[in-house]
Amino acid sequence: MLNIGSRSSPSVLNLVLMVIVISAAVDYVLISLDTQDWIWFSNRFAETPNRVIVQCYGKSINLDRGSNHFSALAEILNEIISGQKRYDPLSMSLETYQDYQHSSGMMTIEFFYSAALRLNNEIQAYSGVDHLVIPLEGRHARTDAIFGQNQGIPIAGSLHVESTERLREYLRNENICLTATSTQ
Repeated sequence: MLNIGSRSSPSVLNLVLMVIVISAAVDYVLISLDTQDWIWFSNRFAETPNRVIVQCYGKSINLDRGSNHFSALAEILNEIISGQKRYDPLSMSLETYQDYQHSSGMMTIEFFYSAALRLNNEIQAYSGVDHLVIPLEGRHARTDAIFGQNQGIPIAGSLHVESTERLREYLRNENICLTATSTQ
């Protein structure tokens, strides 16, 4: 017989579910506050740079903002960064950056943005970058690292993506930057 005026007895299952939901909500809020980003869990990156420079074995190649190469490289970068990435304490020094620009044994691509941006991941330390430097040949190229700078100063650490090979292939296939021996 159903007693309408009585309370239901507490359930252990209801208590466990309530603890899980509250814990998840508290975790989300704490991580959001720590990272200063309410969508920290999103890997999506869809930013448009305002300048792209290829450092091709000691020679700088500025790509015109209206060119197909500019758009294609920005799209490839957005896809690469939107994928899996991990933070690493490996940092780029100013000396390494100078080597990237002037060494005949290195190839990098640089993406400049008009405002500081955040590359979403769980680490707050990788935000506030307005310039991305991606080594494609030479020092740190095999690590698939993406280094950041803010107003010309390297920020601590780097992001490592699954592969930067698509950028390297595009530059070679489109004859933008060939091997060091073919550019001399």
